[in-house]
Amino acid sequence: MADGDKDIQSYLARIRKTIADGERMVSQAELRMAETDRMLAQQGLTREQVMNFRFTDAQREAVNEELRRRGMEPLEDEIVSLEDWRVGGVDRSAPFPNFPTSDPASSQPSNELAERQKKFGMMMKPFQI
Repeated sequence: MADGDKDIQSYLARIRKTIADGERMVSQAELRMAETDRMLAQQGLTREQVMNFRFTDAQREAVNEELRRRGMEPLEDEIVSLEDWRVGGVDRSAPFPNFPTSDPASSQPSNELAERQKKFGMMMKPFQI
């Protein structure tokens, strides 16, 4: 084999490994989501219901104290509701959402967003097949 063929084979092997690692991570995430859904179903709950829970400041502080006592990170100050998660009608919980080109609620101008998308595209160029 020529050196060029070895380079190509090495490059393709790295791509295959990356794909296999990604598939493994997706599989693990799906298993965790299924387990979470099963545990919630045992309690008669859904993810949407849990995301819509609202807690008082006293309840949140009590939970944060318990989490700190157990050596865990405290809850975030603001929990986003499912409807807030779906910004601009885009369901960001979908596996591959089609993100809007500009977000009217965003403080950044759309030209900055376009520039970020361009930079991301350039960064991902070597990974295109």
